[in-house]
Amino acid sequence: MRSVIQEELFGAEQYTCLCSVCRGEFPRSLEFFPQGRCHDKLASFCRKCANVRAQVLQSVKESEELLSQLNLLDKKCEECGSTKELREFYMSSHSPDGKTSCCKNCIDAKSVERQMRQQRLGDLAWAVYFIQDSRNNKVKIGTCDDPFLTLTNLQKGSSETLHLLVSHEAGQKDAAENIESTLHSLFQTHHTGNGWFEMVPSLEQYISLLEQGDFEKAEILLKPKMNSQDTVTEKNLRKDSTKETIVVEGQKFPSLAAAANATGYTAEQLKKHLQTSEEVDTTPTSNRQKIG
Repeated sequence: MRSVIQEELFGAEQYTCLCSVCRGEFPRSLEFFPQGRCHDKLASFCRKCANVRAQVLQSVKESEELLSQLNLLDKKCEECGSTKELREFYMSSHSPDGKTSCCKNCIDAKSVERQMRQQRLGDLAWAVYFIQDSRNNKVKIGTCDDPFLTLTNLQKGSSETLHLLVSHEAGQKDAAENIESTLHSLFQTHHTGNGWFEMVPSLEQYISLLEQGDFEKAEILLKPKMNSQDTVTEKNLRKDSTKETIVVEGQKFPSLAAAANATGYTAEQLKKHLQTSEEVDTTPTSNRQKIG
């Protein structure tokens, strides 16, 4: 430490002094203390603390410059394509710059459009939507009466940017859910969970047709699946309708005993007749056999 004895025994550059910041003891010289405003023209803090202080001041200065640049930075709206100031965008915690991807005018216009759509269509406003995740290009297929609101809700729970590829107005809720069920069945092998599907070429083709407004060709892609479902349903209805009835000579009877009493045939003759009828139905070229 600096003292009268040190000054007497050593020169001004040889005695030690404590740093006012880190409290370390160093020889009082330009090697350890930078120039300053003390009596001996040196600073009260060591060079190490001076370097740290300079780095902090530089970081603060860079942060202030970056903040000033961000305040003056323009941004391009993804909806209308116009470049506007950041103040023309709403706040958002899901983007790096803290602003929405679309400007205020476009978001407000979408809101008005949704309200008019709800008033115009009412119960017929249900649509099938296709929302894509920008991270893995997976597509969510679902139904709702407001696709843009659904996109907003999904975006709140996702750290990645989501895009509404297209929404197909199906009319009533039952019709929309029928299309959704058909699409889920058609792309079941590519389902990853919670209504998300891999973007396979066939699904990409279907979405592309919807974007082009070619709904007839898009419906053709679904027809094979819908026809197969209708065929299975029709077979099940026929099976249920004939499960508890017996047809003899064009007349239906609830049981074999009732048919025997009404026609006068024995139970064995009726069984033989029913067996022959089944063989005729399965083999069109076979000849019908008479009872008895």
